[in-house]
Amino acid sequence: MLTQKRRKLIENYINQHELCRVCDLSELTATSESTIRRDLIQLEKKGLVKRVHGGAQSVKNFAHDVSQHIRFTMNHDDKVRIARYAVKHYVHENDYLFIDAGTTSYEMVPFLAEVPGVTIVTNGIETALSAVGHGISTMLLGGKIKEDTHAVVGESALQQLQNMNFAACFIGTNGIDRLGNLTTPDPEEAAIKKMEIARSDHTYVLTDASKIGERNFAIFGNAKNITVITTVLNTQHKNTLPAKVDLKEAK
Repeated sequence: MLTQKRRKLIENYINQHELCRVCDLSELTATSESTIRRDLIQLEKKGLVKRVHGGAQSVKNFAHDVSQHIRFTMNHDDKVRIARYAVKHYVHENDYLFIDAGTTSYEMVPFLAEVPGVTIVTNGIETALSAVGHGISTMLLGGKIKEDTHAVVGESALQQLQNMNFAACFIGTNGIDRLGNLTTPDPEEAAIKKMEIARSDHTYVLTDASKIGERNFAIFGNAKNITVITTVLNTQHKNTLPAKVDLKEAK
């Protein structure tokens, strides 16, 4: 396949699927992963895609969520490191916690199982199933289930949250823009996240560094009012965030 034709195929596929792994693009084009990485570098230089760890994402459309099975595999090692750090430093015995449907907060579950007496409430189906499997006292919100992220959203879930209080909530985000706004593609998920924050004594946003500087459709809070736990940042990342952000780098 000619280089120009292959790169156009890659660009179209990424725009169609929002976020793609290098291995998927390699299989699509029947070329090596090293060739795909070189193609992505050139496509990014032209502003046609954005490279992320392990793959690339579309720059044309941030109005939709990425499918759950892809989200779980992206930046997995960073997510585990962030989750371990969050539990070690910010979870205490007998806490009531809200763990949202983010794939990084999902990785907290095995570490939460080591903390006595913890009870979690979640709107993430995978998070609830994993927590029950680890013997954690768990409550899953009821409401409408989103097909792409498997998150429970809607008025019923919001009403349940209004009657609860939490020592802390742990939230995922699709982006933190230059003003510190925390964003996600779906207003219904944003509404759940806003309510989590309102009902919690402390709020922690868990995100790998690739989300910093990104912007999505719906705003649910601001990083200046919460603690952001992320992976090791370079100077460019740090300069993207407002100075007042309480930033913790997971080691």
